[in-house]
Amino acid sequence: MKIEIRRRPVKYARIEVKPDGRVVVTAPEGFNVEKFIAKNAAWLEGKLAQIEGLKELAESGFPLNGEFYKVIHGRRAKVHDSFRTVVLPPYPEDMREELKRLLRPEIFGLIEKYAGKMGVSPGKVFIRSQRTRWGSCSGKGNLNFNLRLIALPPELREYVVVHELAHLKHRNHSKAFWSLVSRFYPDYRSAREELKKWWSILELNPYWRWLEGRE
Repeated sequence: MKIEIRRRPVKYARIEVKPDGRVVVTAPEGFNVEKFIAKNAAWLEGKLAQIEGLKELAESGFPLNGEFYKVIHGRRAKVHDSFRTVVLPPYPEDMREELKRLLRPEIFGLIEKYAGKMGVSPGKVFIRSQRTRWGSCSGKGNLNFNLRLIALPPELREYVVVHELAHLKHRNHSKAFWSLVSRFYPDYRSAREELKKWWSILELNPYWRWLEGRE
């Protein structure tokens, strides 16, 4: 187990297991990290076992629409839904553009489906490769969606769109925000848990690591 210790001027120590399996402990100077890790050993082992289980799944193919497609290497980027295969080109930027092309109409379709019902009107909509979140809403009302959404089951993409549209009315995660989300996506709590799992899968997946320039 690799443990990264970060000494910070914090009041309380905390331990995190990152989606890729890294363990990070943040603690003040002089804090007994070894004792802290031992105290949380059971929880830590459970989290690492969960990620190890996802690793095998993550390495089973190219995650797309909640499934794992067989990978073929070729000259041009292509997705064959009928055969559940993905053709990876020599350069990742070509594959990213193909995935954006596929994702864009679905995202715009979901926005069209929900924006009017939710009483909101977004500004510009962007699809980008992002490393920290599924989507975001700017102060100007522009929406950003992560290219990683193409890997998710369609119902989870739907949740992310509803979530970001709700931010056009409520900028924070207040009670009013979650009330609005729940009106249009009642099972949002389960969706949030599933998104954590899929984020780990994409962190561990070798093809998405290549796609995002992490290898």
